[in-house]
Amino acid sequence: MSYRCDFELVEEIANVVLKGLAKPLFVAKELVGIDEKIATIESWIKKDSKGTCLIGIWGMGGIGKTTLAEEVFNKLHSEYEACYFLAHEREESNKHGIISLKEKIFSELLGCEVKIYTQNSLPGHIARRISRMKVLIVLDDVNNSDHIKNLLGDFGNFGSGSTIIVTTRNEQVLKTNKVDETYQLTKLSFNEALELFYLLVGKQDDNQMEYNELCERVVHYAQGIPLVLKVLAGHLRGNKKEVWESELDKLKRMPHKEVYDVMTWSFYDLDRKQQQIFLDLACFFLGSQSEINVGELKFLLKDSERDNSVVADLQRLKEKSLITVSKDNFVSMHDNLQDMAWEIVRQESIEDPGRRSRLWDPDDIYEALKSDKVSLNEYISFLLTNFWFIYLL
Repeated sequence: MSYRCDFELVEEIANVVLKGLAKPLFVAKELVGIDEKIATIESWIKKDSKGTCLIGIWGMGGIGKTTLAEEVFNKLHSEYEACYFLAHEREESNKHGIISLKEKIFSELLGCEVKIYTQNSLPGHIARRISRMKVLIVLDDVNNSDHIKNLLGDFGNFGSGSTIIVTTRNEQVLKTNKVDETYQLTKLSFNEALELFYLLVGKQDDNQMEYNELCERVVHYAQGIPLVLKVLAGHLRGNKKEVWESELDKLKRMPHKEVYDVMTWSFYDLDRKQQQIFLDLACFFLGSQSEINVGELKFLLKDSERDNSVVADLQRLKEKSLITVSKDNFVSMHDNLQDMAWEIVRQESIEDPGRRSRLWDPDDIYEALKSDKVSLNEYISFLLTNFWFIYLL
């Protein structure tokens, strides 16, 4: 290979040395069922070895998108001349701004501090240098469709064989940017989840048989979501049986705060009407393992005879990984997302159920209707607000 100048020769030597010294950039985690997922993404990357390959990883909060991206990054980063993993893009963009993040990304890729003045383009000297480099970039937790282009510019700027991986809860981000392939993460099977939880929680000192039964209860509650398993393992590890039982009883009344906080990000990205439909679905239509046809929802949820927006709103909920729509048009919701929705409604009035926008629990309904505070007008309003629940009985 010939070099046009000494700078290019030095740059190539540095890349070879760095490649030889490369070590895993993320600490290995307790992982179950991930090897096949990594192999699939790796095959997509190798299939498109000439241009820049754009891969999307999509799924609900806590499903393991970041973990999968980290493992792919760990395995493949030594095959690239430069790499960058931007964690929590949504949060970092809000905190620091696009241009600041863009400077950070390209400074790391080029190995020197660069200055960028606009979010829509790259200075010529940066574009020229990056065009000679095969790079690996991960943008984690992207929520805004424009941010990928704003941060990275034209994908043609990168050298042949470059790879960009984007993780998101919002499928529209991937559609807008026309990714080459999308990996949709789904929940773990019961056996996979149980294996993962055993790895996370470790061996207990007391009666292992009793703990096995408690572990199965935790796994049933988590419904295949790795984040829930991880959070609960952290709280239960090393505790007595009584603590486990108390924690599981508490989860029947309210979700764990750490899980709740992660889940609610997608909800607060919705517009007001989409939020209302999501809460209606969670409180009135969808129970554990239940589903309802899209056609029935169009009739029950529309505001008026001329309102045709329900289909678009349901599509938005699907894209945000808040509901699942099957091939035969049945809508379902993960139990942990339903728990999150219930908690959002409870927070409207902790002490007085009668002041909440929705009532579905018989005890809360009884408390609300027996209260002296509930006037006739409020009672009628309650019936109108909750008529969908009554309709389905």
